[in-house]
Amino acid sequence: MRKLLKSCSLLFLVFYFSISIQAQDQYVQSIGLRAGPYSGLSYKRFITTAGTIEGIAGFNFTNGRVFTVTGLYEHHFFVNYHLNWYAGGGLSLAAKKGNFRTIVEAIIGIEYIFKKPPLNFSLDYKPNFHLFSWNYYINEFAMTIRYIF
Repeated sequence: MRKLLKSCSLLFLVFYFSISIQAQDQYVQSIGLRAGPYSGLSYKRFITTAGTIEGIAGFNFTNGRVFTVTGLYEHHFFVNYHLNWYAGGGLSLAAKKGNFRTIVEAIIGIEYIFKKPPLNFSLDYKPNFHLFSWNYYINEFAMTIRYIF
């Protein structure tokens, strides 16, 4: 498990530092709070003109104190400068009372960008399926507000 985590971290760092951003008017990165079944922190970074990577660290205290770390790739479809929608997918690792699970994620959402203050607000639907053990499907709706920098 540690080897997999180190490999994923290395891959993330390679993408983070080697891909240049092409979009001039679009924000580059943002960080903020996510509210939903797994509330926590969200970090999003554009790696191409329409592609982002998003990392989410979330907690769910109502379902046996579950902690999740999620990595997503999202493709953005721009309606105008302030509004876009996105879709993508990725994986999560979940820890619950010493047990670890792998989760396959999908995501679709809409995002509004404020110029002043430099914030973005998003609403998304993120269905996921727990592999190997818990074997169940969850529908997750959430909202996120992030500071753009």
